[in-house]
Amino acid sequence: MLGTVLRSTFVALALIVAGQLFTSDAKAQDFGAGDDPFAQEQFLPVDQAFQFDYRQNGAVITFTWTVADGYYLYQHRFAPDPSVELAEVPVYPEGESHTDEFFGESIVYRDAVSITYVVHSAEADQPFTVSYQGCADAGLCYPPTTKTIYLNAVSGDGSTAISFEEIVANSQTDDIFDLAAQPLWLSLGIFLLLGIGLAFTPCVLPMYPIISAIIMGSGQHKQTLPTRRAFTLSFAYVQGMAITYSILGVIVALAGLKYQAMLQHPIILIGLALLFVVLALSMLGAYTLQLPQRWQQKLNEVSQQQRGGAHRSVFTMGALSGLIASPCTTAPLSGILLFIAQTGDITIGGAVLYALSIGMGIPLIIFGVSGGKLLPKAGAWMNTIKRIFGVILLGVALLFVERLLSYEVAGWLWVAFINVAAIYLIVSGYRELKRNAAHVFAIIWIVLGIALQHYFWPTTYHQADFVAVDSVASIEAELASAGDQVVMLDLYADWCVACKEFERETFGDENVQVMFDEMRILQADVTANNATNQAIWQKYRVLGLPTILFFYDGEEIPGSRVTGFMPADDFLQHIENCCEKR
Repeated sequence: MLGTVLRSTFVALALIVAGQLFTSDAKAQDFGAGDDPFAQEQFLPVDQAFQFDYRQNGAVITFTWTVADGYYLYQHRFAPDPSVELAEVPVYPEGESHTDEFFGESIVYRDAVSITYVVHSAEADQPFTVSYQGCADAGLCYPPTTKTIYLNAVSGDGSTAISFEEIVANSQTDDIFDLAAQPLWLSLGIFLLLGIGLAFTPCVLPMYPIISAIIMGSGQHKQTLPTRRAFTLSFAYVQGMAITYSILGVIVALAGLKYQAMLQHPIILIGLALLFVVLALSMLGAYTLQLPQRWQQKLNEVSQQQRGGAHRSVFTMGALSGLIASPCTTAPLSGILLFIAQTGDITIGGAVLYALSIGMGIPLIIFGVSGGKLLPKAGAWMNTIKRIFGVILLGVALLFVERLLSYEVAGWLWVAFINVAAIYLIVSGYRELKRNAAHVFAIIWIVLGIALQHYFWPTTYHQADFVAVDSVASIEAELASAGDQVVMLDLYADWCVACKEFERETFGDENVQVMFDEMRILQADVTANNATNQAIWQKYRVLGLPTILFFYDGEEIPGSRVTGFMPADDFLQHIENCCEKR
């Protein structure tokens, strides 16, 4: 029976992978262009959409953009002048999450944004350039824009520079795991639940009877205690442990504040990811991670000298137990401390570890009050809890490195990780879980896998057969040789989200491709935004992308230009209205 179930599980998971590769039908993001999607004038020029300003205070250069309503700037598209040496890695302010199916999740800025760069040294009137890029909600993406300013002289001895820690302290950062971006009550609730989960790992739960005996003390306290006193003693122990962890969180947050910017470097991110892999392997049973035996013995000796049964002594023993990290909690605790170092927030650092330790202490309080009757018995099922924490830590490692990868590669890695994790957890945990529970878990993972394919893999489509052009001269040559054919010119760039959608949703439509058979279709890739590309922009007065132009007899057809995304049916109707009689 077990073999049959396992084979069925493997077949089901194989179908998930197959479905992710071959199942289609993903909905595109709606890039509505308003009541008149064909009018170029509905979009602002780039300098009006993103009004630029700057100021210099010694070595500190602050760039400010005022963003028009309905427009946004991408965080990852800001690029300072590579020829100017910066004293510190820039820290970008907190933005809002923006997701599209082609570029994945990005941080964008609306309304206004200020970014500070600290220059190491500069000569008087030395040029400093900064590049940026943004889009309109209606579906237009502007090309990368570069502004040049001229610096006042900056000494390289640091005398004109303010403390970088002050800049960080006055900036909200976009961290890999930004706990501050969540409401505090939500962060506390999450860590409280994590603490409860840690309490049920194999080498923590069996210790509760022993800890409970220490709390209750000896001598006159060996008899059954009143419920109220049992609760207060248990709570005192948990408070000692919680305060120890909170202090640890504050210390790590203070250190994280200083080294926060450095933690964003790719080498550091890769190193942190490897560290999480090492921690995960500990949770998966590859080895045991704990404090050195000598340290544990010293702490245990001090702990044993404390007298049980008194609130002060019990509180002290709780504080000491917070330092004696058990083999099951060291790995996840180390990971949580890395999260806190990323935030650099003292309040959150202390609060979340306090909540974590309270969660770990809740079973102890229940045990102390109930005499152990209300807690589940230790058993093999607890190994499954430990393995789940190990898998979560591996997922965290992937979260660290996904920003260094392309969206497609990150998508493949996530789906591979989820499927391998599902197989591992179901197979390794089958004997500890009831059969029905394992089946339910498998079904949940199947549904999750099918849902993920909608996110990572768009519908397959046939690409239109464009003639590639790369300059004004090549475009004019194609127009001259077109005869009495209508010519369509599509301006495309890799950074244009709506261009990708146009390519898949509109140009990939069968009816649109039938219409293309009756005209000559050209495509100019202006991703590089070099001088040749800019000549095309200027020649045809292009404001942003996507822009599609229609020509007949060498001239642009009046009223035919398309700016912004247009669905296939509307695009067909537009072509019939402006070009059918040509």
